[in-house]
Amino acid sequence: MIGTRIRELRKERKMTLRELADALGVPFTTLGNYERGDRKPDLQFLMDISKYFGVSMDFLTRTNEITSYGDYKIVSYSEDINEMLNKANPEIRKKLLEIYDQLFLITCEHAINPPNNNELEILENLFNSIIKMKQGFGIGIKKGGFSSSTKFELAKSYLKEKEEIDKYFNQLFEIYIERSVK
Repeated sequence: MIGTRIRELRKERKMTLRELADALGVPFTTLGNYERGDRKPDLQFLMDISKYFGVSMDFLTRTNEITSYGDYKIVSYSEDINEMLNKANPEIRKKLLEIYDQLFLITCEHAINPPNNNELEILENLFNSIIKMKQGFGIGIKKGGFSSSTKFELAKSYLKEKEEIDKYFNQLFEIYIERSVK
């Protein structure tokens, strides 16, 4: 079971056996033995791989209702979201729940109907661009604000991401218009 989970996590990140072995500082033959179940990893290795992939040791070692990394992420995200919503002040919680409602509707639509992978890919790209833009504005923050060169770089980054966002909105518009005409 441990080897299967390690392999699944590695493949989820599109890593080769050698790449993961190098990242963890173990021989790739040893890692291969773990994945095949020919050898059992020691506790330190389990802690290292758990930390590397951001999963619990429980996920790696126990056989329970969580049978795949995808299932683990669903349970883990659900627990994390609940915890964060409970900690949020009521005004923020209300806004977050409104966003969550929209994501839930998108999830339901694609879980029940034949999925439109193109639409999902565009939505993912749209969210990623927004996050990149947000993260870009967090870089270089220091007392006294941004320097003029930093402001120029931020403006360039903003315009680049805005172009991407506009492109994704146009693609979504085409999908939705096509869908409504049918």
